[in-house]
Amino acid sequence: MNDTIIFISDTHFKFNSNDPREKVKRTLFLDFLRTNHGISRLYLVGDTFDFWFEYESAIPSYFFDILGGLAELRKSGTEIMITGGNHDYWLGSFISEKLGLTILPDEVTHDIQGRKVTINHGDILMPGDYGYKLLRMVIRSRPAIWFAKLLHPAILFRFASWFSQTSKEFTSAGTKRNARQLFSIAESTFFDRGNDTFVMGHVHLPGIRHFGEKTFVILGDWERHYSYLRLTGGKFSLEDLQSEGKRLIETL
Repeated sequence: MNDTIIFISDTHFKFNSNDPREKVKRTLFLDFLRTNHGISRLYLVGDTFDFWFEYESAIPSYFFDILGGLAELRKSGTEIMITGGNHDYWLGSFISEKLGLTILPDEVTHDIQGRKVTINHGDILMPGDYGYKLLRMVIRSRPAIWFAKLLHPAILFRFASWFSQTSKEFTSAGTKRNARQLFSIAESTFFDRGNDTFVMGHVHLPGIRHFGEKTFVILGDWERHYSYLRLTGGKFSLEDLQSEGKRLIETL
């Protein structure tokens, strides 16, 4: 068993698998999974799907290729852990029981290769942003989930597609600003959990910074940067497909 551990976030696999850009993104991801068969563990740190909602008798067909790729990785012996993001919080029993993935809470700290690593998708880590945090609380509430289950899947997914595009247009303009702000507060904010490493997604701009023995990582995305974090022998390397192992920028 290869002791390598990989962290990826914000792949945002969409409903339209025939879109040329989506095809490229999926092909690269599935190839990446195949080349990493047998690694120790894969963490999917939120927004793996642009939207995911399980009905009791219906599983979204849009993602069968991705689910198949993850199933093959799991069969190779790799443990897969997944946390929901702001787009796919509603992960359910199909993911855990049928595919054998471990669904993590919003934030978790794991002992990995001598490091204490805290993992959080990151959508509520920005200071302020009270409007979004209120919306998040509403859409994750039991009444909202109950109402969503009453809708036909086609209607719910059509609405989710529109909402996803709208929210991305709103947040993308502040991506670099948000990343810089997070790096500026990281040392004083994200290491009070007994951890020495904090890994997050949500902000679609990869970066890593070290504060002595502490490490703060924004994973980036699988839409523009195709970035991922590799942990081997207790050492982190933030990489992308183009650089083939070269470390990305350390500061923003």
